Amino acid sequence: MQRTIRLRPYAIAIILIGLVFSALNYFLVNFVRSMFLRRLEEESLNYASIYSHSLVKSREAYRAINDLLEQRLLMASSTAALFSDQLSDEALRALADSLSVDEIYIYSPAGIIEYSTRPEYLGWEAPPGHPVHEFMVSGLASLVEDIRRDSESDRYYKYAYLRLADERFVQLGIGADFVQGFLSSFELQRTVDEIGGFHLVDHVCFAGPDFVVLASSGEHHHVGMSLEDPAVKEAVLAGRSYSTINRENGQEVYDIYVPVYLADEFVGTLVVGKYTGSTEAALRTTSFLVFAGTSFVCLIFIYTMYTNYRHNQQLVSLAYHDTLTGLPNKEYLLEVLTVRLERGDPASSAVMLVHLRNLSEINSVYGFAAGDRVMHSMAERLAELVRPGRKLFRFSSNRFVFLLEGYGSREELVEFAEGIRLQVEEGQDPLGHHLAVGIGIVELSGSHQGPEEVLTQAAIVVQHLQNTQSPSSYAFFDVEMAARLRREEIITQELRRFVASPALGTVYLHYQPKVELATGKVVGFEALARMNSPSLGMVSPAEFIPIAERHSLIVPLGYLVLERACGFILRLNYRGFTDLHVGVNISPSQLLQEDFVQRVGEILRETGIEPHRLQLEITESVLIEDFAGIAAKLHPLRELGVTIALDDFGTGYSALSRIGELPIDCIKIDKSFIDNMVFREKHRLIIKDLISMCHKLGLRVVAEGVEQDIQRRYLLESGCDVMQGYLYSKPLLEEEALAKLA
Repeated sequence: MQRTIRLRPYAIAIILIGLVFSALNYFLVNFVRSMFLRRLEEESLNYASIYSHSLVKSREAYRAINDLLEQRLLMASSTAALFSDQLSDEALRALADSLSVDEIYIYSPAGIIEYSTRPEYLGWEAPPGHPVHEFMVSGLASLVEDIRRDSESDRYYKYAYLRLADERFVQLGIGADFVQGFLSSFELQRTVDEIGGFHLVDHVCFAGPDFVVLASSGEHHHVGMSLEDPAVKEAVLAGRSYSTINRENGQEVYDIYVPVYLADEFVGTLVVGKYTGSTEAALRTTSFLVFAGTSFVCLIFIYTMYTNYRHNQQLVSLAYHDTLTGLPNKEYLLEVLTVRLERGDPASSAVMLVHLRNLSEINSVYGFAAGDRVMHSMAERLAELVRPGRKLFRFSSNRFVFLLEGYGSREELVEFAEGIRLQVEEGQDPLGHHLAVGIGIVELSGSHQGPEEVLTQAAIVVQHLQNTQSPSSYAFFDVEMAARLRREEIITQELRRFVASPALGTVYLHYQPKVELATGKVVGFEALARMNSPSLGMVSPAEFIPIAERHSLIVPLGYLVLERACGFILRLNYRGFTDLHVGVNISPSQLLQEDFVQRVGEILRETGIEPHRLQLEITESVLIEDFAGIAAKLHPLRELGVTIALDDFGTGYSALSRIGELPIDCIKIDKSFIDNMVFREKHRLIIKDLISMCHKLGLRVVAEGVEQDIQRRYLLESGCDVMQGYLYSKPLLEEEALAKLA
């Protein structure tokens, strides 16, 4: 893997960019042209659609106006009917003038004209079959006829009829000449001329169903011509619009052909045309601007590539090499390992994590600058071991990594590890100190999921060497270490399943009695979690509780323990032991949950126990990390009514002056203090003073881990309140604890 910046890729990239921008410019110019034409087509289609709609609306408007005329006739008839009992012939003629109608007749129920604007028709009787007679016998309240010829005058009228309450009826008429004149503005040529007069188009014509032009805007020189293009006819007859570019008078014109329908009947084709000269001029200007713009952008991009190349030459070294030693760094290592593992055949490859154990001492005593000089010196020494197939990396502040490829056997790895030890430990650092080294060896295999897993395993080996204080300076990540990891995985999964299904019973509770020293009576119990693994058998709390904490299971597990402890308090109530309390250990993670107080309150309400019967035990070490935060958490718990105990007191170096600031009820002296007081007078005095001071603070004192009678006697003499330990009883199952009370 080459982590350098070469000029050739940049040169190729610049050439490709030039070609791409040239092609882009060509296609962009054509795209702009197509966009202009498409935009023109869309606008033209929109115009054509609007104008064809106008032609259709000519007919629709005719019908609408005809309806308005009919309404006008009916309204005039109604007005005449209002005055039908008071009219004379003269008044009727005056009413006709005011209503702008030509004729008004009032008929008797028998169909005889009683009043008329035309005296010569007085007494006229409608014969059977006549339109007037047909209305008279129809029973209709009103009627408006289409234009018809009057049977007496041979003139054309549009008549309306209205029946009166006494079976008489009124007839009004408007002359056909007025109606036709009112609608004449909707002629085809007039419509086409009006459309052609707008600036949106250059010419318009309308062709009939036979594709012969019936009307044309301008000088009407298209009238009589026929649309001969088969593609136009095919599209229009299929109900589709069609567009094409034609030449007319030496200019390009964009013609849109739109079919026109009336009530699903094809009535003709509307042709809308627009010259493209202005569009072409705009296109040429736009093309020039596009070319200039893309060229400018291309030049900027090429310049940026060049400056980026110069800048990256400086950054690559910083990104993939350690500034102190000049060696490839952790990021480089991760990429190399990733590639190696992705090949699918990492055999004969190994990682050696070289840990300088006492470099931190040099940093502490001489300062970090001195430590940096030592690391630089170590890097130079280790670099002397680099060969083909061996790569050296600076991994962290006090660690290096060798990546070996193509080695023959484990013996070769051991030999090389010994060579590293000799190179580091047998030479002196610039300050004259001898450095100790620990080397974790991991052989790559197909089971490794990624570089982080490999490096984690190597770190586990280094930690193993440091924790066990092994005389050897190196070790392999072996089956035993993997087994420990596997064991932890099994415990984690079984705890996870138990949290999801508590009925499995993987984790259960023992209860250890707390005995009042003065009376020898049991005053309470401490609930202690135990684990019976289906796969591993009994697992110590010292093992499964840290695992639960590492894998974020301690919080749900803690709530399950709390619920079961409250259930035990209920059983104590049923047996009549209503004055005993039960203590439950609370992990720091659980205590710091935002809803912890709320959850405790819910459990108390659900179980129905009295809050003071529950005692929550927190470890002293928690206070050192966040005294104010823990104190803030404890106050609302005390307000609920539960009691608080400070567990493992004496292991966290708490000050009694600060203990007095906490809302707690008692302290529990750690077993280590109780054990030492048998052999050390000083511890006995400390415990006696401690008990006295706690009493002055109003706190009860519980001694943990009491196993000998001499311890009990001294605690009693010192005024200790309660003891807990194997001297009285080991932790018991629930039934055994109840039996102990009996």
